[in-house]
Amino acid sequence: MVNDIILSRFKDDPPASWSEGERRINTGPLYPPEEVIALLSDSAEIRPSTEDCFKDIQCLELDNEDLAELLDKAVKTGRYRKSIWCQLKGRTIAACDDYVVTEKTWIEAVHKEMECEIYLKFAISSNGKLLLMVSCHTST
Repeated sequence: MVNDIILSRFKDDPPASWSEGERRINTGPLYPPEEVIALLSDSAEIRPSTEDCFKDIQCLELDNEDLAELLDKAVKTGRYRKSIWCQLKGRTIAACDDYVVTEKTWIEAVHKEMECEIYLKFAISSNGKLLLMVSCHTST
């Protein structure tokens, strides 16, 4: 039997299956805002951890400093939505907090800046030194 490799600091009871209901973690947020903010002081500690996240960050034209600002805003004034298990790649998984934050961003389709909701999923790594970005996308 092949086991999942948990890269997040939170490790309790990974899901038996990947249905939406089984992926949800009933406690949360898992990562206290002050710990997330402390990691943001060095934006090099933020790592896109899925291919989709990497593409979304490129699409939004964000660098690590932009991500740090978004995450800071999310944990301070954004809306916590849920905590959920996420697959990163292959058998690697992470327990993530899911936030939404409203931000002005350039929308290419209409050629202007608009307020939009940006959804962020992230986890603190097992060693507590990295912030694993799993998702960073607009509502569209």
